[in-house]
Amino acid sequence: MFSGLLNYDKARHRLSADEFLRFQKFAYKKLRHALRLLMFGLPLLFALGWARDLVVLGDTAQWTLLLRLALTFGLLILASLTWLSGFSRSAELFGTLYALFFSVAIAVTSSIEPERLSLTHVPVMLMAIIFLPFALTRLAAVTTALALILPMYGMLWYLDAPRGLWGAYTLFFAAGGIIGATLRRAQLSSSMEIFLYRERLLRRLHQAAAHQASFDAGDRDNWETRAHFLHRHQRDTQKDLSVVRLDLDPIDDIRERHGNESAAELMKQATGVMRDCLRHGDLLARVDGRSFVVLLPGSDADTAARVVERIRGAIAGMAGDTPITLSVGITQTREREALKAATGRAEAAMREARLRGCDRVVLG
Repeated sequence: MFSGLLNYDKARHRLSADEFLRFQKFAYKKLRHALRLLMFGLPLLFALGWARDLVVLGDTAQWTLLLRLALTFGLLILASLTWLSGFSRSAELFGTLYALFFSVAIAVTSSIEPERLSLTHVPVMLMAIIFLPFALTRLAAVTTALALILPMYGMLWYLDAPRGLWGAYTLFFAAGGIIGATLRRAQLSSSMEIFLYRERLLRRLHQAAAHQASFDAGDRDNWETRAHFLHRHQRDTQKDLSVVRLDLDPIDDIRERHGNESAAELMKQATGVMRDCLRHGDLLARVDGRSFVVLLPGSDADTAARVVERIRGAIAGMAGDTPITLSVGITQTREREALKAATGRAEAAMREARLRGCDRVVLG
């Protein structure tokens, strides 16, 4: 366990700021469903608590119904705000407020029966054990711990509790805090190990794709597999990824005048020319009998346009009786967008280039 803690600290300090942010997002994705279950499930405790009060206190407990409902709805509102905020500073703030409101709710409902104060220190310990593992940052862990304990101290002060009870609450909360902090660190260590393994795997796949960018352009299945891994890597690293569709304008005329073999030979030559124009890491594939698709990692629209112009110039210089031109569509992938949507947008831009008279580039 302790070696895992040290490994987490070392790994965290080796990551760049961008990499550590990606790790936090990754860790949040692992925890978010359990966090949702916790935050929306805990308010049910107060509904059950009112039923217990009704049995134990009888008719005198009915006045607590409004209080229980207010506390329950307050927690549900904060849970909703936390969930809707996703991974953000706002989510940390709402999460801390949720812990504070939950602790206030425990303190208020405990004050209804002061004779039970000697038993309430157990929930105080459990609160720390439950809440702290969900704190992704040290600041969130510290503020969550303070949000949990301060309302309880306020309750003890208000009820003028004896020193022994103060000591019991402090001791139990400290024990819960240690357990919660240990679970938090173990959770982060586990997430870090998975994250680093995932990063190494994606990097190897990306390097393999880059190393084999010159594979058979007709192997569409192989291209799609590598393209999806490349798209995922670029999305996770938040880098640009351009998608280009290219269409050989005169291919139908050549097929009609010289036959399918001549058209196939032209496509083969064009494939070699395009491959020579691409950079290390770019991916090329034939789509059909006249079109190509290219992925350009790390390329914005201007960089992609320069690569395309290099291809157009090389294609135009191919030997032959018929001038060879290209209709081209260029687009960039968008956040949380499937690769298929981006390639569809590039294809639409390519078709628009053909409708405008061919031999041109259209941005999609």
